[in-house]
Order: sequence, then C-alpha cells, then structure tokens
Amino acid sequence: MDGLRRWAIAVCAAAVLCTLLQRLFPDTGIGRQGRLLLPCVFLCAFLSPLAGWAGGSLLPDVAQTASPDTQALTARMRQQLTAQVNSTLLQMINQALANHGFEAKKVVTDMDIDEDGRINMGQITVYVDEDTAQWATAIRQIARQRLGTDVVVARWEETG
Repeated sequence: MDGLRRWAIAVCAAAVLCTLLQRLFPDTGIGRQGRLLLPCVFLCAFLSPLAGWAGGSLLPDVAQTASPDTQALTARMRQQLTAQVNSTLLQMINQALANHGFEAKKVVTDMDIDEDGRINMGQITVYVDEDTAQWATAIRQIARQRLGTDVVVARWEETG
C-alpha cells in the first residue's frame, strides 16, 4: 500500500511539474520541442511501477554494461570536472587576492567524486610565487575568508 501511495505522489508531482514547465516554455521552436517532451516525462512517471513489477529486467544494470570505453569516458569526465573546479577556485581566490596585491599561480584540490556523483572536497592548496610566499599567513586568511574553508599555501616551483 505504501508503494501505491508513493507512486500516486510521484504521478501528481510529475503532473504539477509538467504543467509548470509547459507554462514556462516560450512559443518559439525550442519551447515547442520542450512541450512535446513533457508528455513523455509524465508517461515515464506514470509507467514507472512496470519496471518494479517486471523485476527490474526492463532496465539494464549499469554496472554490468560498463565497458572499458565507458569507464575511460567516466574517468575523463571526472578529470575534466576536477580541472574545472580547480580553475574556478583559482579565479575566486585571485579575485580576493587582487584587492591586496597578491596573485596565486595554481590551486589544487584533493577532490573525490562518488559513484552517485557527489563531490567531496578535501584539502585545498594554493600555490604562490617565491616573493609572495612570505605573505602566506595573510594569503591563507584571505582565501579562507573567500572560500569559507581552510587552505594550505605553498610555494610554486616552476618546472622546465
């Protein structure tokens, strides 16, 4: 009975969401295409119990169908996400440091992405040049204030 109630709530929520989205889509070409997809979304929510009644055999198990290509693509996406997060943090820190005449060279984040896509950030290391490294305590405080978390300031060593 609890499953039936959850299904009814999901169908009602899908109906409300589809109605709201239908009103938000513009009358242009993309809006018309979006409106065409809304009944499909509602139909998926309405028919969702069929997957459970069929023992889940209608939907393939992602873990079983993961090929080496899929795993390589997932690894590449995680690498790009990490690079984007580091780039965004560098911009944020440099905006805060610019008011004080400092500049960070690089930001490295100890980041882990779970299987379900959650991002867990660990230590954030801010690299500065040798002249700026003497102001590490001030830079650490500015970055902590901007990011809301503690950072480590390290000296940037040029390679090559």
